Amino acid sequence: MKIKLKKKYVILTILLVFVFIIAFSALSGGQNSYENKTSKIKSGTIQNTLEETGTVYSKRVNTFYSDMSQRVKVLNVSVGDKVKKGDIILTYENNYDLEIERANKQIEAITATYNETVKGADFQKISNMKLNISTVETNLGFARNNFEKTKVLYENNAISEVEYKEAENNVIALENQLQEAKNNYDLMMQGVSSNVKKQYEAQIEEIMVQIKILEQNIEQASVKAEFDGIITELNVNQGGMTQPGVPVVEIQDENSLGIYVEVLAEDAVKTVTGMPFVIGNEKENRELKINRIYPKAKASVSDLGVEQKRVRIEADLEDGMEFKIGAEVDVVIVLEEKKDVLLVDRDAVYEKNQKEYVTVIEGGKEIEKEVTTGLKNDEYAEVTSGLNENEVVMIEY
Repeated sequence: MKIKLKKKYVILTILLVFVFIIAFSALSGGQNSYENKTSKIKSGTIQNTLEETGTVYSKRVNTFYSDMSQRVKVLNVSVGDKVKKGDIILTYENNYDLEIERANKQIEAITATYNETVKGADFQKISNMKLNISTVETNLGFARNNFEKTKVLYENNAISEVEYKEAENNVIALENQLQEAKNNYDLMMQGVSSNVKKQYEAQIEEIMVQIKILEQNIEQASVKAEFDGIITELNVNQGGMTQPGVPVVEIQDENSLGIYVEVLAEDAVKTVTGMPFVIGNEKENRELKINRIYPKAKASVSDLGVEQKRVRIEADLEDGMEFKIGAEVDVVIVLEEKKDVLLVDRDAVYEKNQKEYVTVIEGGKEIEKEVTTGLKNDEYAEVTSGLNENEVVMIEY
C-alpha cells in the first residue's frame, strides 16, 4: 500500500513539474517574441538636416593670366612656396627700361634748347617738377585702382579694416602730394612767356605720356603678390613661353578659408544665412554658421550620371581651425531643431485611412493607437499627441 502511495506522489510531482515547464515556456516565449522588435517612447532632441561632403577653399584667390605669348625672364617661385604682399613672382622679358632712358634723354635735349631760348627761368627745375607731377599722377592712378579692389574685398569680409584704411590713406596722401607738386609748379612758371611755355610743355608732355605708358608696361611685365599667400598653381618655367587664356600663376590665402557644399536646389530653398553648419568627423564636430547662399543654381552631373541643379552654400572657417585647401569634410546643415519633445522610432509609425498609427504593447497585448506627429527625420518622428513617455511600440511586424 505504501509503495502505491509513493508512486502516486512521484507521478503527481512529475505532472506538476511538466505543467510548470510548459507555463514557464509559454510565458518566456511570450516575452521573447517581442525582443528586438519594440522601441520605447522617449524625450529628446530631433533635427531635420542636410548631409553633404564639403570642400575647403580660400576666400582670397589671385589668378594671373597673360594677354599674349610672352617669355618668362625670371621665375622666383615654385608650387607650394609662401609669398608676401608685394613679392615679385615672375618677370617677363622686355626692353622698357631702355625706352624710358631714351625718353629721358629727349627731355634733356628739349631742356637744353629751352635754356638757350628762355632767360630767368631754370627749365631743368621746371622739367623735374613736371616729371614729378606725372609720376605722382601715375602712382595715384595705381593707388585708386588698388583702393577699389580693396574696397570690394573689405565689403566681402575678405580683408581686415586695417588693410582697407591703409589703401584709403595711401590715396589721400598721394592726392595731397599731387596738389602740392602742382602748386610748386605754378609758382615756378610765373614770369615765363606763355607761348614759349606752351611750346616746350607740349613736347615734354608728349614724352611724359610715352614714359607713363612704358612705366605701366613695366608694371605689367612682372607679376606681384597682392597679399600674403601660397602658390597653388604654376603653368610656366623660367625661359618658357606663356599661353594666352591659360593661368600663369595662382596665389591663395591660407589664412582666409571657408567650406562650401553644393546642395540640391529643392533643399537649398529651405536654408537661410545663420543656420548651423556643422563640420567634423568621427572624433570631433565644430559648429559654424551659413555665411553665403548663392542666388543661382548650376547644373551638375551626379556620380550616377543624373543631371541635377545644385546651389553652392558657404561657411567661413574660424581663426585657429587648421585645414588644407581642397580638403574634404563631412557637413551637416541643421534646417530645423526641436528639444525636449517625445520621440517615436520612425519605423513604428504607419499610415491607414490617411491617419497615422502605432502598435503599443500593453500587458503582452498589441493595441493600435492613433497618433499625431510633427518634425521627422530618417530615424525618429516627433509625437505631438497619442502617446506617453516610456510606452513600448512595435517597430517590426
